[in-house]
Amino acid sequence: MTNLEVFPNLTFNYVASALRGAEKVVLKIGIEHDLLRREAAVLTFFKNHGAVDLIDFCDGALLLKKCSPGNSLMDFFPRDEQKSVEIAADVIKNLRSASKKQEIFSDFVSLDTILKDLDQPSNINENYLNKAKKFAEFLQKTSCERVAMHGDLHHDNIIYDGAENRWKVIDPFGVVGDSVYEFASFMINPIDKIWKRSDAVSLVDERVCMFSQIANIDPLRLKQWSFVKAVLCLIWTAKTKNQDRLELVRLFDKVV
Repeated sequence: MTNLEVFPNLTFNYVASALRGAEKVVLKIGIEHDLLRREAAVLTFFKNHGAVDLIDFCDGALLLKKCSPGNSLMDFFPRDEQKSVEIAADVIKNLRSASKKQEIFSDFVSLDTILKDLDQPSNINENYLNKAKKFAEFLQKTSCERVAMHGDLHHDNIIYDGAENRWKVIDPFGVVGDSVYEFASFMINPIDKIWKRSDAVSLVDERVCMFSQIANIDPLRLKQWSFVKAVLCLIWTAKTKNQDRLELVRLFDKVV
């Protein structure tokens, strides 16, 4: 590979665009080999259903086909919420269609496993925790659909591939469970910006309304899953004292 250029918005893994001959590729390297191995499996599962193309992988590294121009749904926030919601709903619909081809999701993490994090010892407000646990228990008991999901489908993980004239997903976590959970990551993002808006509550309500109409989902379930996801994000970053995630929980506490 030549012409390696590191992406500017890195968080956990090393990611760089490069050329392999004349082919544009993306190299992703990380120390969590199991996570990258599962990501490779999930990308393979969603092949031809809206995931970025996986070229090859080994322990600790993925080689992906680069999407150009590769701009994300962040470009639409907050100027065109309708457009971004429509795109996200269509992407989720394409991903869900992959579940119809098989019923074995051995490479995915059960949503039940993720929700166990609500029981981790933490210094998070008990009212928020109890509310999230109550919602999670109800949502799991009343779930009538078990599908394979991306699991972390926020704005930056939906990018445009000009060569195929379609939006594709990157960085899948791989979760299997209630289908409405897939919408929650989009609902609470961008985490560092949405809660700062003076119209934050109405913006969230508009998203709920649009998703419920476009994707035919129960608006109350979407609100509840969004609150649960916000609390989980706070738990996962509790040691960092991340104010954005605390404010996010406070925002969705007002919504539902």
